[in-house]
Amino acid sequence: MENEKDHIQTVEILMTVKSDRISSFTQLLGQGFTIGARVGCTVMEFLCNLPGLDFNYIEQRVQTIFLNGKPVDDLNSAVILDGATLALSAAMPGLAGAILRRGGSYASMRHQISYKKELISDSVREGCVVLKLFNLVARELGPIFLNHGICVSGENLSGFFRKMPEDFWSGCRKVKKDGQTLEVNKLMQMDWQTENVLLKVHSR
Repeated sequence: MENEKDHIQTVEILMTVKSDRISSFTQLLGQGFTIGARVGCTVMEFLCNLPGLDFNYIEQRVQTIFLNGKPVDDLNSAVILDGATLALSAAMPGLAGAILRRGGSYASMRHQISYKKELISDSVREGCVVLKLFNLVARELGPIFLNHGICVSGENLSGFFRKMPEDFWSGCRKVKKDGQTLEVNKLMQMDWQTENVLLKVHSR
């Protein structure tokens, strides 16, 4: 029997929107998107190879990092593998935010749930990682990733479009599907339940 994943197609959607509409995509970025990147390296190396990130930005802005659902403190020992899920967030408010903040004084309170270094033999190679961006990190890095293109599930994208208010759609200038111009209002009606979507969003 053929694998069901073999039948999943990838559709390319290019949107041109007013610059003040870009922030609307932050909720989609928080649901997660897939990117191709080098894996088998440390989280710090992985992040520094992504567009818009460097050591200074990571140290100053990215205060909370989850690797496969576990908070990470040491970015130079945690290894990211193919298929991993990595979530990035700026500092979160309250006690919960303080406890989850990497390297913070409350880090010992989450010892049982923190990421533990594993002895993994894996060479650096190209792979895929699910990336999730939240709050300030999503607002600052989102436009960069959207400009390059992110791969999202058709189900998530369909749900996102259906929730968008009229004000969002009035700021959408142009849409192309697989290189062909598409009426903007068609996006609200399309259903990509069985497809992945390469979404690129440019602003002007």
